[in-house]
Amino acid sequence: MRAFILDSFESTPGVRDDVPVPAIGDHDVLVRIHASSINPVDAFTAMGALRGMVEYRFPVILGRDLAGVIEQVGSNVSRYRVGDEVFGWLSKPALQEGTYADYIALPEDEFTAPKPASVDFTEAAAVPLAAGTALFALEALALEESDRVLVVGASGGVGSFFVQLAAGRGAHVIATALPEDETFLRDLGAAETVDRSEDVPAVVRERNPDGVAALLDLVNREPAGFAANASVVKAGGRAASTLGAAGDGVPDGVSATNVMNASELARFEQLAELIDTGKLRVPIQRSYPLEQVGEAFADLQTQHTQGKLAITIA
Repeated sequence: MRAFILDSFESTPGVRDDVPVPAIGDHDVLVRIHASSINPVDAFTAMGALRGMVEYRFPVILGRDLAGVIEQVGSNVSRYRVGDEVFGWLSKPALQEGTYADYIALPEDEFTAPKPASVDFTEAAAVPLAAGTALFALEALALEESDRVLVVGASGGVGSFFVQLAAGRGAHVIATALPEDETFLRDLGAAETVDRSEDVPAVVRERNPDGVAALLDLVNREPAGFAANASVVKAGGRAASTLGAAGDGVPDGVSATNVMNASELARFEQLAELIDTGKLRVPIQRSYPLEQVGEAFADLQTQHTQGKLAITIA
């Protein structure tokens, strides 16, 4: 089979077509992968940037998100049948088998759920990691109707899903953006935008003298930057980071938390329902074939992205 592989920390990842199709155990399923997507963590993995945080078991097949069809089932599998369409993402303590490949073997009770029926494989594969993270952030911020929430980094994968989820709850979404993002973000439900090249806290504070109820920061990796944005949150409000930046410097009275996704069946089912009921749509900016995953990594790091970058495999 084909797979996009990182052979070592010193090598450049690329596609090989001589990779054995994985064997399945009694409780496993073999998924024929039709699509995946690009997340920042995938690019960081390819660069070796997670060295010391997770174990690399070379050769590493890259990729986390997936959508595909069950092609084989183990003798003790009861949850799936051959032909079932699934989607999901991998959250394993060690990196080895990934989703930028024609096939993957997975335990029947981990990492996947039935695919949303209303979208194709490419759209489904762009959902799990980014939209799941957005859903966790929504819950952490406990938004209520009419709450004002500042979203820093709103136009990317997680941000584009979070804007929709927050607006769906009736929140007033203030999204940081480039001028060319205005229409895109308003179509997703943003009530207003702030040019990200300006002093965002100053602009938000001027427009909202009493402060905002919540902050989601998808950009800052350092506590100082996160704390600067959290300065606009009023006492009793909440602030969340997806990059581990919630820490020192947050104003007194503001609850700050670091948000992480988890690969859970219930979460996937919730996302599928949101998509199939029309409450969440999948914004994909571009799609790349498996052979161009390296180009997609480069585009994610060097070009401005609206929504997700998808990978088509079969």
